[in-house]
Amino acid sequence: MGATPKGKLPRLALSLIVVITMVLGLMSGAGVGMALADDDETGLIAPAELQTAADTYPLWVGETQVTSANLTGQGWSFMPAANGNPATLTLSGYSYTGPGHMETLQDYDGEWDYYRHAPIFWNADSALVVELAGESSIVVTADSTDGNASEGSDDEEDEDPTHRYCGIFCAGSLTVKGTGSLSANAGGMEDGGAGIYAKGDVNVEGGSVLATGCDYGIYSYEGTIAIGADAGTVVAETTGGANTLYGISAEYGDVKIDGGTVTASGYRGISVGGDIVVNGGEVFALCSVPASYTTSIMAPCAIACDYGTLTVNGGTVTAKGHQYGIYAVRHPASGETGLVPGIVVNGGSVVAESRESESSGIGIDGCIMTVKGGSVQASGNGDKAYGVSAIDSRGKSGNGSLVIEEGVASFIAQGPAGAINADTSVKNAVFGLGYSDVAGTEGKTSIEANADSKDLSGYRRVLFPATAASATTAPAGKSLLYTGKPQELVTEGAASGGTMLYSLDGKTYAAELPTATDPGEYTVYYKVAGDASHVDSQTQTVTSTIVEKIYPAPTMSNSKGSAFASQTDEITYAVNQEVPSWATSVRTWVDLEDVLQYTVDASGVAVTCDGAALSSAKVSIDGQKLTVEIDDATALRGKTIQISYKAKLRSGATLDPYLNADKNIASVPYQAHTSFDGESKVVSSQVESVKFRVSAAKGDSNSAGGSSSSLPKTGDTMLYAAPAATALVVLAAAALALAARRRQRD
Repeated sequence: MGATPKGKLPRLALSLIVVITMVLGLMSGAGVGMALADDDETGLIAPAELQTAADTYPLWVGETQVTSANLTGQGWSFMPAANGNPATLTLSGYSYTGPGHMETLQDYDGEWDYYRHAPIFWNADSALVVELAGESSIVVTADSTDGNASEGSDDEEDEDPTHRYCGIFCAGSLTVKGTGSLSANAGGMEDGGAGIYAKGDVNVEGGSVLATGCDYGIYSYEGTIAIGADAGTVVAETTGGANTLYGISAEYGDVKIDGGTVTASGYRGISVGGDIVVNGGEVFALCSVPASYTTSIMAPCAIACDYGTLTVNGGTVTAKGHQYGIYAVRHPASGETGLVPGIVVNGGSVVAESRESESSGIGIDGCIMTVKGGSVQASGNGDKAYGVSAIDSRGKSGNGSLVIEEGVASFIAQGPAGAINADTSVKNAVFGLGYSDVAGTEGKTSIEANADSKDLSGYRRVLFPATAASATTAPAGKSLLYTGKPQELVTEGAASGGTMLYSLDGKTYAAELPTATDPGEYTVYYKVAGDASHVDSQTQTVTSTIVEKIYPAPTMSNSKGSAFASQTDEITYAVNQEVPSWATSVRTWVDLEDVLQYTVDASGVAVTCDGAALSSAKVSIDGQKLTVEIDDATALRGKTIQISYKAKLRSGATLDPYLNADKNIASVPYQAHTSFDGESKVVSSQVESVKFRVSAAKGDSNSAGGSSSSLPKTGDTMLYAAPAATALVVLAAAALALAARRRQRD
């Protein structure tokens, strides 16, 4: 009988297991076979052991090679390259002290072999990414085995290659990124080496790095060393005592810095075989000279750019060197016939100084230096030192040049031997200043803007552009009143970049404010005398005046436009007094003629300004004299005070002195007087008069030549009679009496 479906199932499952086992045995990396065991309970054959060979990677961490079987370790993990992503080693709190992995390698020129030691060793032409998370530290120590002698060598000592120690060694390109930090220290190894060493590019895109080596801090043989805009603190330093030690070195490549805080120190802080471009960040390049230093074919400097161009577009660059701060003598490449700028500053800030005092030191040395923007300060120390030297690297005298264009914010060069090398021609598109001393305190001379080359070797300090001092607050002219004493003509001005000076003749200037006494119009000249870093401002003028005081006179009026016809009519007088702009107090008074009398007391006198009563006014009436005094009139300057009082004809008064020729109108005069600030000078109003209509009394006769002194009232008519022959005499006598009374009252 055939097998039932249920009986076939175990055999079918067993067949499938056998087939799968055979396939797995044929797969790449599988073991030599599988041992099968019988399962008495199920009737199945199961694999007893599966043997596979792990994939290996060209990476050693510590002293262990990374394989597919050990992709992680204490403080590290590795992700192989896949799907277009580069191989990535993540360090998170990794710590190692030791020699690391060692291999015998040949130098890139193929001339000699050496032992290369590194705790992180990437021996492939491809790229490696090191991702930083947390704080990691590598300290390289010597290999106790001293490496391995070359096989087959009879003389082990002679054949033993040189040892080179690195914190990180990369045969391809290296990228450091992340938010953590890494200290790679191989500086304790006298045999030489680097904190970070790569044949290709070295890119620090993020995180903070401290790379310490005996020969190099960070080194690239043929690639670019780039510090990205998001980098943190990057320190590359050397500890050796030789004259060929570099903090950052791109031997046949470029250095590009876009951000971060970068410090590179060594016999040469930064040294490249190509170009240096700084777009941002803070760069500190420091030259450390060993104690054994005397002279060397390799000049000690903070930044060395022998065959390329140093370009600064942004950021700050501080280069403190020994013989040179910046050495950028652009040597012509093969086929080049003309000079190429060794230094171009488009923006940012560059400060370069030499510190050698025994002989010569140059702040910035280059063939052609062009400053288009930003700021530059170059200082040389030593008896033969220059701030800037631009010498033709081909040995041809007079071909080097310094070009300062209009966009420059500030260019300063100074040195004991000269601000700028005598062999250098200068083309400055902006106005400048030259000084005979380094400090810029003596011998200040203007340097006119000129596109033609000029020799500035006579200066020990130069400054471009020489910005003019300015008046931040200009002095203002004054309108003064004559006092008989000297008065300052202008307000005090304020200056930026110098000292404000004044003059009345445009020739002799002084810092003191000019004064004058006599009335008149004065022209005051002023300018700002520039300090050591500024030129004088342009001269400007302001006008001031001293004028005699204007004493406005009072005016008066009364309430009757025509003559009064009744002896009992009340007269209202009005006095208007303007207060001048200079007055502090006002005193106004009037004297009432004897034929009149006040119909009010002091409380009935109204004193107002702009319709409002002046409570500060003091009013007094003494006999025929009314006085109004205001002790503080400063608030009333430019306004008018109104004084109003009332009077009438005194009963039984005689009007003889005031009659007109027709003896029908009596004109009684009135006048106001004012003095200001207690001065003796008095100003008076015009003499006005209040008029009374009179007529001859009935029954009177002038035949006897007499006169009537009484004024009987008949209705609304004032009666008066006087001989015609005596009329002129009476009027003359009245005028003389009025004049005498005025003199007495004044």
